[in-house]
Amino acid sequence: MTVDAGTIETARRSFRYELHSRASAKRWYVAYARASRHRSEAAGPATALVIDGFPRSANTFATVAFQVAQSQPVRLGHHLHAPAHLLGAVDAGVPALALIRDPVGAVVSEAIREGPVGLRTVLSAYCRFYETLLPVADRITVGRFDVVTTDLGTVIDQVNRRFGTRFERFEHTPQDVELVFRLIDERERRPDEKTVDRFLSGELTLPLALDRIAELDRRRTPTVRAEHAVPRPSRERESSATALRAELEDSALAEPLRRARALYERLASASMS
Repeated sequence: MTVDAGTIETARRSFRYELHSRASAKRWYVAYARASRHRSEAAGPATALVIDGFPRSANTFATVAFQVAQSQPVRLGHHLHAPAHLLGAVDAGVPALALIRDPVGAVVSEAIREGPVGLRTVLSAYCRFYETLLPVADRITVGRFDVVTTDLGTVIDQVNRRFGTRFERFEHTPQDVELVFRLIDERERRPDEKTVDRFLSGELTLPLALDRIAELDRRRTPTVRAEHAVPRPSRERESSATALRAELEDSALAEPLRRARALYERLASASMS
């Protein structure tokens, strides 16, 4: 029996994805991330807030918009896509905002970005992420994707009420939303240039970040473009998403999808309390 190269690659990537999912639920993972290439994103002693969630759950929009709204940079932990990041914040008494998206939208979008990787593997990772957070659900703020992307100010208000903080609200004005998407695009088109990531972590002010980006544009620093990966709406992904949604709703995945939906409903309801 011959196994084609595509099947082998899917199995290989799915195995690596599963390993990362399991590791990211362990408390030691944040220390590992801080010691590796994620030093800027991983929470540390000066962190004032951790914003994290399963991939494709408005992580980038939330962190960019949050920092855009602040008059002074705030040291953020972000973008580890690790439940351990949020657990560590709870352990350290640091305010934590967990982002969540309905499982079909999150899993399909993540499968497109990370492909080829099996839908079952991604769905299992989604369940593991939010099951890990259930024991601390009453000590974190939960931000639903649909609210974060349309009314982030309300979510910031919830963080302030829960933790006694005074973070400034993001208002979804056309100008500020345009700025957020400009920074999101910049982060994706020059992934090796860390200006936006340093801004997100609170290491750069917004004016300094924009000046640096303008300088890169003047120098015509090389950029890349991958529409399947950009964390904002994309027409290119829609045809792939339609096919994957149908596969996800297949009876073979009915039980893990039911579990994922139950987790979403349980945690999403906490966002309204």
